[in-house]
Amino acid sequence: MKFFRNSLFISMFAVISFQCMFLIKPRKDFEESKNLIAPDYSKSEFWAALPDKKDNADLVPENSHLKENQSIAEADTFYIHPTTLLLRPKYWNGDLKDESLNERTDKHPIRTQASAFNECCKVYAPRYRQAAFFVFTKDASEGEAALDFAYEDVKSSFLYYMKHWNKGRPFIIASHSQGTRHSIRLLKEVISSNLEYKKNLIASYSIGFPFKAEETGLPVCSNPKETGCVVGWNSYIWGNSPGRLLDRYGKDTVCVNPLSWKQDEEYSPKSENLGSVNRSFDQLIPGGADAKCNSGVLWIHEPEITRTPNLGKDGNLHTGDFHFFYANIRKNAKERVEIFLKNRSSK
Repeated sequence: MKFFRNSLFISMFAVISFQCMFLIKPRKDFEESKNLIAPDYSKSEFWAALPDKKDNADLVPENSHLKENQSIAEADTFYIHPTTLLLRPKYWNGDLKDESLNERTDKHPIRTQASAFNECCKVYAPRYRQAAFFVFTKDASEGEAALDFAYEDVKSSFLYYMKHWNKGRPFIIASHSQGTRHSIRLLKEVISSNLEYKKNLIASYSIGFPFKAEETGLPVCSNPKETGCVVGWNSYIWGNSPGRLLDRYGKDTVCVNPLSWKQDEEYSPKSENLGSVNRSFDQLIPGGADAKCNSGVLWIHEPEITRTPNLGKDGNLHTGDFHFFYANIRKNAKERVEIFLKNRSSK
């Protein structure tokens, strides 16, 4: 798992100078993370999004035709956010009482990623003691321990959701970056090994972290209507790729084209892109990006949206994995839910 921890984020680390390492390295030993307050998932304060509370997962881009529909949605989405514990971390893991950290999570991934599912589904997004960004920059036993520690919160929140709120409803798993590292493990260790959970899984949108299909215990989605499967991709400027990723896995790394929803290497033009969002989430931009899978990497020509930096010399567009394809993700999730419900009612 060390390779997975480092391969995708090596280019992210490239933008941080050696002199700035002190800005991202935790100041305390990992053991002190264990003293951080543990989440009580019976309390809404430990959820970044819940269907019955006002939160940023309820939003849609301004001046768009999109509508939030959680009150009558017949399915759920369990969303796991990416790393937002970036600079000057005190601990190896996030403090759930850190309001500035929670605000950063809510303002960015909850608003610009989790909200993509608010038409098809009721959205549940736990706060968890996430590992600090530093764990992705170098191999260290503390980093592995911090990630395992974070995963236990994710697992606990999912089991709480299943016991108290799911009640046999169909559901989607959605995640990005560190969240996807946790979702892949959750799929394999918890969902695919439990027949009741597995039969109600519509799909998993496990985006922005490299993995092989066998790591999930599920098949890769091969078309836009398939259910009970997983999709994923890692975005790069056209012609670029993470060398270490290709050296190890090549085409075995899951890449599903988010415009065609096929696991192939056919090109999808920008005309098939229903809308991208920028970091400010103030508009929906049709035709924001094209897409083509190439040897396990998603290639994109220079996108039409601003404030999505090219992270490093290898053209890593990691921060835009969700943003580029926001409306297509939204539409596809709705379609898969409708197909799943139709198939279930006909049995």
